[in-house]
Amino acid sequence: MTGKRRRPLHESVRDAMERQFADLAYFSPIPGERELCQQLGVSRPTIRRALDLLVAENKIVRMQGRGSFYTGEKIPVDYSEATMRGFGLAQMFSAEGRVTRSMVLQQVVETAHGNLAAMLGIAEETLVFHLKRLRYVDEKIYALTDDYVPLLLCPELMHLNFAEHGLLRTLEEHDVHPYAEDKTIEVIRATPETALYLEVPEEAPIFVTRILTTDREGRVIQYATSRADAFRSRFRVRSTRK
Repeated sequence: MTGKRRRPLHESVRDAMERQFADLAYFSPIPGERELCQQLGVSRPTIRRALDLLVAENKIVRMQGRGSFYTGEKIPVDYSEATMRGFGLAQMFSAEGRVTRSMVLQQVVETAHGNLAAMLGIAEETLVFHLKRLRYVDEKIYALTDDYVPLLLCPELMHLNFAEHGLLRTLEEHDVHPYAEDKTIEVIRATPETALYLEVPEEAPIFVTRILTTDREGRVIQYATSRADAFRSRFRVRSTRK
């Protein structure tokens, strides 16, 4: 009688890592290899093989010189086969004949720090363009959004009225082309500020969507967050099989 095949150690370690990282916020830094060796009681080659599995599954992202970051369960959206560029909110609803508009709350240049710098793959203190908007669908508030773009990619952003311009389309017009998007969605309770903007009760359930948009070379060109009333929200996700 043949015995049951023993599972490779690095696969078990990969499972242990995922359980350990599960409660981390999106794009949180994870411990280094040496610390993981001590925590899990295994060798460095085993840790590296386990990390390679998580990278292949898009559960963590490695950034040269910055370390590794947890991204967890992500929803991939691939623009490479898209018949309509930019799967933004306006494009999604206008295809159904619905009217969208934006109210710009903030449009500033600021310096990137901490997780924002890491998510954009840029050095601390690098200038970023920050656009904060209320998004409306058929004149009803739909979402509160924050978009961050490294300013050097498109310095012209500061001079445009984004109540009238779409951000991703503007980037394309300036030869910055979105190619792929990693999106995570979670449900949290509305903070007093968010509740005020979205016109919902404090601590009401809201969807928080976090998006990293990259170009064909894998360079991050935008990090965005969107907060929306969980009872009004809808999502469309398109992906292609490689």
